[in-house]
Amino acid sequence: MRHAGGIHYAVLGVLSRSPDGVHGYALKRHCERVLGHFWHLNFGEIYRVLDRLAEGGLIEQLLFEPGTTKRKLYRITDKGRRSLDAFIISPPTDVPRPLRQELAVKLLFAGPDHVRELVHLIDYQRKAYMRQLHSLESQRRRMRRLPIDAFVTNLLIDGAELSVRAELTWLEDLARKLQERAAP
Repeated sequence: MRHAGGIHYAVLGVLSRSPDGVHGYALKRHCERVLGHFWHLNFGEIYRVLDRLAEGGLIEQLLFEPGTTKRKLYRITDKGRRSLDAFIISPPTDVPRPLRQELAVKLLFAGPDHVRELVHLIDYQRKAYMRQLHSLESQRRRMRRLPIDAFVTNLLIDGAELSVRAELTWLEDLARKLQERAAP
C-alpha cells in the first residue's frame, strides 16, 4: 500500500474485526496474521497509529480489559467505520513506480565501460528478488497453518509473486541487452 493513510486504514481494518476491542500487543499479532508479509509493524508504529486514530475520533480507548493486567483496549467508532468504508470503496491512489528504484538510477548514469559491473549489480538484484520469492512462499505456508480464512491474503501473495517474477524477467532481459550492446 502506498496510500498516505494506508497504514492507518490497515490498522483500522484490523481493529474493525474486534468489536469488543483489542489491546496493542494483541493488535500487533492480529496485524501480523492479517497483513502478513505485506506490512510489518513494530510496537512503536502500532501505538503511534493508535494515537492518531484516537485523535481523529476513528477509534476509542476503553478503560481496561476486565480480568487482566491494566491494558488499554481500542475499538473502532462509528466515525471510524464510516471512514474505513469510504476508504475501501474509493479508487486506489497509488500507481506502479518501476523506474523509482536505485538500479534505474545506476543504469541511467553508468557509461558503456561499466557493463560488467552493471551485470553484476543486476545479478545481485536478481538474488534479492529470489529471496523475496522464497519469503512469499514461506508466508503462504504460514497462512495455511493459521485457523483463519486466508483467501484474500493468498490473492495478495499471488499478486506480489507475479510482480517479483515480472521484475526477474525484466532483469534477465536487461542483462542480455546490456551484454549484447557491449559485445564487439
